[in-house]
Amino acid sequence: MSDQPDVVIVGAGAAGVGAGMELKRCGVPFVILEASGRVGGRAYTDKTSLPYAWDKGCHWLHCADVNPLVAESDRVGAQYLKGGREDWNAVWANGDWADQAGRANTLRIMEAAFEAVYEAGGNGRDVPISDVLPDAGQWAPIVRHWIQLMSSGDPEQVSTRSYADYQDTEQNWPMKSGYGDLIERLAAGLPVQLGMPVSGIEQRADGVRVTTGSGTSSAKAAIVTVSTAVLNSGAIEISAGPARDVLTLMENVPCGFYEKVAIAFDKDVLGDIEQPSVNILPEDGSEPINFQFANFGNPMVIGHVAGSVARQLLAEGDAAMVEFAMQRLVAAFGSDIKARMVNAATTDWGSNPFVRGGYSFAKPGCAHHRHQMIEADTGNLAFAGEAFSRQWEATAHGAWASGRDVAGRLVDNLASAG
Repeated sequence: MSDQPDVVIVGAGAAGVGAGMELKRCGVPFVILEASGRVGGRAYTDKTSLPYAWDKGCHWLHCADVNPLVAESDRVGAQYLKGGREDWNAVWANGDWADQAGRANTLRIMEAAFEAVYEAGGNGRDVPISDVLPDAGQWAPIVRHWIQLMSSGDPEQVSTRSYADYQDTEQNWPMKSGYGDLIERLAAGLPVQLGMPVSGIEQRADGVRVTTGSGTSSAKAAIVTVSTAVLNSGAIEISAGPARDVLTLMENVPCGFYEKVAIAFDKDVLGDIEQPSVNILPEDGSEPINFQFANFGNPMVIGHVAGSVARQLLAEGDAAMVEFAMQRLVAAFGSDIKARMVNAATTDWGSNPFVRGGYSFAKPGCAHHRHQMIEADTGNLAFAGEAFSRQWEATAHGAWASGRDVAGRLVDNLASAG
């Protein structure tokens, strides 16, 4: 690393960029070391694989009315769409499209499921989500699918108490110019070194020593912002000390699986559907899927799968993932849709060595482990990221705010130490 920084930030995702922006504002010398060849982490706007740009990772400004990245988007000229709607999802089930009453009924069932999770978690019950879900009848597969999408784990794997920490305002605005594009804009001017994987960090009383393929360098402090899955894999060796103690807690806060399938068409294939997305529940009882239609006028759909379904499809490969999506589109829209397909692309977050999954969740009985991770005083080697956001876990804005806040505390600590 050229010049000796006071702080080394490991990872140039939303958390790393948030930390870097705060250190820059405070006038503290720093460097961001990013293992991959790009900025953004799990925020990645793909502008090359298909005729139209699409977000391979995060896409929505969740909790938009209190999301700090809304103001940052305005500042850097990123584009998003305001507002939401009750009648959000079209529903294809039982071999036909649901009417307005059917969609409303599905929504009520979904809301009842999540209300049960929040009630249990809010009352301190730290049990699997599957334990508290009301009977959803024929809609149980859709409920399970959405639990997977919202947590990246299966209902049996995820803590009710930890899930209920998320303070949802139900204001979700899509990023028109791309969430990955936003993080790239925010990173402009920050000292980021790409292709620089960190393999070890030694925590000392007087600072840290950071090891990369280019050698070992010293700094006063470090902020580690990589995913819990990367840290749990042992890809970065942390020396004995208060920071390594957090890794023990982190074993119970893994990353689940979340993958997308984007399919571009040569013309609009959605017909008269007014809703911006659709839940497709196959008649044969196989796994459902949610497709996002709201790609700002472009003839493209983006399918979403998570949890064990995403893990299995990832293992089977790109072709299997595309076939899974197309089978469900054909069921709902007819076989002619296959002739309209121009190209398809998939994600591989679960097998990406620099990410290794979707986003984090706490295992049942382990919500307090995530709380302890966040509250731990690890001195001059700190952690940040979506897993370290108490109220906004599993989100880009939670990661960004975590990085900003951790950097601010580190600045104060460095100033106190002289």
